[in-house]
Amino acid sequence: MWSSDWTDDDRILVQQIPDDSACMACHNLSTPFIVDDHLAGEMGEAGIRCTDCHFAEPTDGDAVSHNGFTISTTPSPGDCSRCHQSQVTQFESSKHFVGWTKMEASARYLDIPVELRLSMCEGCHNIGKVHADGTQGKCDSCHTRHSFSSEEARKPESCGTCHMGPDHPQIEAYLSSKHGVIYSLDGDLWDWSNTSTFTAPVCTTCHQPGGTHDVDIGITIGGVSGGSTLAGASQPFPLPTITSDAFEDNRSMMVSVCSQCHSESFALEHLLTADSIKNYTDGLVGEARNILIDLYDDGLLDPMPADRPPNPVTGYNLTLMGHQTYSNTSGIETLFFEMYKYHGVTTWKGAYHFSPDYTHWFGWAEVNHDLELIKAEDRLIRQISALEPETAEDENTGLWALGIAAVVIALISIGITLMRKGWNKQGPPNA
Repeated sequence: MWSSDWTDDDRILVQQIPDDSACMACHNLSTPFIVDDHLAGEMGEAGIRCTDCHFAEPTDGDAVSHNGFTISTTPSPGDCSRCHQSQVTQFESSKHFVGWTKMEASARYLDIPVELRLSMCEGCHNIGKVHADGTQGKCDSCHTRHSFSSEEARKPESCGTCHMGPDHPQIEAYLSSKHGVIYSLDGDLWDWSNTSTFTAPVCTTCHQPGGTHDVDIGITIGGVSGGSTLAGASQPFPLPTITSDAFEDNRSMMVSVCSQCHSESFALEHLLTADSIKNYTDGLVGEARNILIDLYDDGLLDPMPADRPPNPVTGYNLTLMGHQTYSNTSGIETLFFEMYKYHGVTTWKGAYHFSPDYTHWFGWAEVNHDLELIKAEDRLIRQISALEPETAEDENTGLWALGIAAVVIALISIGITLMRKGWNKQGPPNA
């Protein structure tokens, strides 16, 4: 029950903890499934008691009185670290660790009604939850209560709870890749407690090699959000940078994982191709971004940021990408949001997960379509601006021209909407 790296003080603390017979007696009646999960899990089989995790001192920030006992209802990583110090330390180096704090600083989170946040952003970002004792993380985001199964956490569906959808479709791209197809066909035959029985990689194979809880292992320019770029390289838009040395170290880590099944040359070729796809995609996104910046500089966005409710983080400034919100924006900015946040990310996430369709039809093709739509919208906006009457004499003519232009824009928008609805029903065309 005790970890080999516990101190004498830890052991004294555990000896002071009451047994869990009272917990079992009550929860066997009220919530028997959590008792069954615990007893069937590795910790239950090892004799770990409810009170070993839920014990709290009365002075603890998360202490509550519960049927005459002082407990913590939600153990923190500080509690888990009494047995799992190395895993907690590894987790603290990962992007998961800052998931909650980055969310709280995000304009999109701040722009959502408070009542909706729990069922939206917080459902995933609580993997970095900040606890009353100051520690960050939510171990049961992956090791669900109360079995806390390592085998369950290794399965791709565990990661797919959050890593899915239009803004980061990792699970969809993985499952449609050859790796994912093998998993879907053969995964039921694998021994999930023994990774050597796997005949294809799963999420943890590449992102948590050797069981590390630092999910950033091996990541180069294809990281979270918009990813990054090499230091010194030209940037189509502002991006975090990664040094050449860090890039080579991380790439070497990933190639060593790939080389368990593939030759190094094969792995390098495919990863370099994914790098190129990301760089090409970033270039197209950057081209679209410049169009919007030019419209802003010329005072042609409708409405201009100064005429909208302020962005929760950036105020009345033009805000593209990072803190761009869903509402209080213009039509062309909405097109750009879909381009960079959905289709652009899908392109290179699909490439790094080796899914042809997500890289091409759900990604690259859509990015190019978005760019053409943004160019067309830009031309219309500028044409309408040029038609605006300069004197009272041509006001009627100008209004007539503006009306015609508005009808044209409306018809184009309806056409785009119908086309996309048709694609959603039928799926993208085959490659």
